[in-house]
Amino acid sequence: MSGTRHFFFLIVAVGVVLMLQRPAEAFWGFGSGNDGGTSGLDLVQGYDRNTVITVTGRVAAPVDPELDPVTVVVAVGAERVIVVLGPRWYLQDDSLDWKSGDSITMRGSKAQGKDGRSYLLAQWVSSPSGAQLLLRNENGRPGWAGGFKGGQQGTAGQQQRGGTGSGRRGR
Repeated sequence: MSGTRHFFFLIVAVGVVLMLQRPAEAFWGFGSGNDGGTSGLDLVQGYDRNTVITVTGRVAAPVDPELDPVTVVVAVGAERVIVVLGPRWYLQDDSLDWKSGDSITMRGSKAQGKDGRSYLLAQWVSSPSGAQLLLRNENGRPGWAGGFKGGQQGTAGQQQRGGTGSGRRGR
């Protein structure tokens, strides 16, 4: 009986360990959009409200709309940050024609990828024209996951054009 009890507890312990590893697995890999596995960050569950920052920088490499997820490389001082905007399908109707040298301000969760590079999972990005591309709500929930209506904000912060419920924003 004692041997059976030990075996049962061993099985339960292994099960608990396996279940505890699931959140870590959910963090690695870009979720619905894959960057080839180099960063190891998850677009949805990798957003950490404890690491949210707002920074201004200059576009170092323009947006490549063929990449998934869509990213833009921004020079913030001496550091290059890869700003993750979201899945390609979600942003395909947005005009992301930022050019090298354009100054943009962004807010999001900063993280270091498995590749050692700095990433910012963007909540919003303010373009050179002053329009604001809203990608996540205040809790970090992305528009492509549903649950809020994204929108393009004006310079004064008033809603210029609301989302359609599918997360699309005005151009």
